[in-house]
Amino acid sequence: MPTRKRWLGLLILATTLACAAPAFADAPSFDRPGIAFAPSVLPVGSFDWEQGLPDFVRDSTDGVRVSAYTADTNLRYGLTPTLEVQLLGSLWNRLDVHATGLSSSATGVGDTKLSLKWAPELSTKGLSFAMLGGVTFDTGAAGFTNGRTVESLGATLGHDLGGGRSIAAYANIDHSGSANVWTTSVNFGFPIRDNVGGYLEVGHVSANGASTTVAGGGATLLVHDRVQFDLYARHGLTSESPDLQAGFGISVFWK
Repeated sequence: MPTRKRWLGLLILATTLACAAPAFADAPSFDRPGIAFAPSVLPVGSFDWEQGLPDFVRDSTDGVRVSAYTADTNLRYGLTPTLEVQLLGSLWNRLDVHATGLSSSATGVGDTKLSLKWAPELSTKGLSFAMLGGVTFDTGAAGFTNGRTVESLGATLGHDLGGGRSIAAYANIDHSGSANVWTTSVNFGFPIRDNVGGYLEVGHVSANGASTTVAGGGATLLVHDRVQFDLYARHGLTSESPDLQAGFGISVFWK
């Protein structure tokens, strides 16, 4: 698989941080799963841990099959009613490449990202908005690092439709050196039963004339308003897109 295509596929996976599923009564706003992040911040003094177990991307091109796995860890802490800080990293990554007469595997740690999320209170009922700015430092092992610092700025706008249903739009730019990578998505969240939510989403990534588009969805299971399990899958819609993105994760909240 061409390097540029692999990089774009891994970037979509790396930005799978969202809360597209519907909100429950006293549940926190987890950023897993999905492409976007939640348009809200954690309560002041609260903390959550969001863990991929793992997430992965799989693609086959010209007889070469590539599978990339990452166990992302996102730690979030509520600073003020409108601000939270986040620390994102991955202590374990694996890349498998298989072709006729050739197989290779590599493992290693990924880069580290420090971010600040801002979510002002809006006067319009049912609307929520948040911006997330961050810097990714090239702390990862060879094959799992961007190789230089990446600055990111994204925004999510959500609309509560009532009855546990919601829609959200997301846009993000990653800047590194002279390259810009744009990520956009839209999603629709809905309830399935008391503590189970579902969502559908479409995402698009473009950079340097190349682009990928994926669509899919997932489900979340909330336990005691503190622990959320998630499962999701997305399928590539174009020849340049990864064949499959999927993952399983857990998020834990402490007040």
